Amino acid sequence: MLTRTKQISSDIMIINRILLPCSALLWLATCLCASPAQRPPTAQPDVLDEEEPATRPTTLPLQFNYKGREADAPWRKEAQARIDKFRKADLSIVVNDVAGKPVSGADVSVKMKQHAFTWGAATRVPLIVDNATLKLGPGLTMPDKAAINKYQEILPSLFNRSGLINDLRDDWVSVNQGEITRAIDWLRSHDMRVRGYALVWPDWGHSKWAAKFKDRDSLNKEIANRITAKVGALKGKVDEWDVVTEAKNNVTSPNSLFVMAGGADALTEWCKVARQADPNAKLFVTDDGVLDSNTTRTWQNKTGKPTYVWNADTVYGYLQQMVSKQAPFDGIGFEGHFKQLAFLTPPEELYSRLERFAALGKNLAITELEVAVPDPKDEKQAALQADYTRDLLTVFFSHPKIVEVSFWAIWEPEARKNSSALFRADGSAKPNGQATIDLLRKQWWTDLTGKTDNDGKFNTRAFLGKYELTVTSAAKTKTISADLSPEARAIVVKLE
Repeated sequence: MLTRTKQISSDIMIINRILLPCSALLWLATCLCASPAQRPPTAQPDVLDEEEPATRPTTLPLQFNYKGREADAPWRKEAQARIDKFRKADLSIVVNDVAGKPVSGADVSVKMKQHAFTWGAATRVPLIVDNATLKLGPGLTMPDKAAINKYQEILPSLFNRSGLINDLRDDWVSVNQGEITRAIDWLRSHDMRVRGYALVWPDWGHSKWAAKFKDRDSLNKEIANRITAKVGALKGKVDEWDVVTEAKNNVTSPNSLFVMAGGADALTEWCKVARQADPNAKLFVTDDGVLDSNTTRTWQNKTGKPTYVWNADTVYGYLQQMVSKQAPFDGIGFEGHFKQLAFLTPPEELYSRLERFAALGKNLAITELEVAVPDPKDEKQAALQADYTRDLLTVFFSHPKIVEVSFWAIWEPEARKNSSALFRADGSAKPNGQATIDLLRKQWWTDLTGKTDNDGKFNTRAFLGKYELTVTSAAKTKTISADLSPEARAIVVKLE
């Protein structure tokens, strides 16, 4: 009976994620541009029977546009103002001679080397470890060495964080720990911080090992041991972990691993275990279907009968419980899989959703960003993909509580049907990749020159991050490294 219930629940979840009831199509069109305060109530009058799901159409209407795409959309000016306020600081350079007197007219070069903000992209072990036994994934062909070399150039040149999205999700005792450690070392040697994925995936399908545990105590003991083993082994190498991912699908299912383990109480304890294993690692609780859908409803079991509930409400509910229990986690992660053109959340609504979760007092992160289109080779779809990627990044970068934006799979060969990739197999940038480069390395990048004034000062406004500063005067040159933070003081350069 348990197997049958699980199969039905899985089927229903798959149906709901792909299809919508005919009667909901008009309702969806009304909701697409609605603000959170205007959205329909979460309770629905019809409770669908688990045995007889409602008839649904086979496709959703494609919408090759979204509200707020216009060049003069009001949200753009507001976002730019926030970026200038939260992502920049005053950079002041004072140039003195050997006697401590100001040097006027000195040439100053300001070259940004790395963002303070975290821009990330997940990777896979075989792409950065030579002769790895770990594979890319089912149905994927390993690219040749020249292509991999190109990928290895792209990854650290554009991003300052990465993580082993598949391999660090697997059972630690059964994976090739040596190869994983080598991959992490490669990332760190390229000045990239490391994210760890999914210490706990609280459902029976992703955590098949848990099926043999029949009671809460033994299950949680095993989970605690697994968290301790993985986090402890990689202490000091992994900078942040997703303690749990995608709990929303299991919150109200009476037979779920999540419920059996103890719900929000279990989440709180898992965070405590992870914190003890590595006190310096940042801990996140991550879910999906919050930003990347337009008030869509998720099939779940509520009050004993399956019905629809809002993704965002479900996720917010268990996070709120964790906060009230003072669970030791640092941030909330949103996966960000924008895979359906019907669900391209307008930028203004996206910001409102972020605001709702920011009120819980935690940092926010986008952990697996992708914007997919049916045919990225189609000019119209490629333009839509590029524009929406640009606007997503703009909204995210403008929000003061967001500390990280990481992509899911930036290179076509690293995932099946990877229409969301930023780069083609030959390493060339697709339109969405070029849009990303233009933002991260041009629009949001400080690289300029100038001269000191009569007081030997050079002042400008620059993006937060690491810099190389070069000052030249009277055949004397000095180059220093500097970090620009919101609290940065004037940087004094002495020409000797």
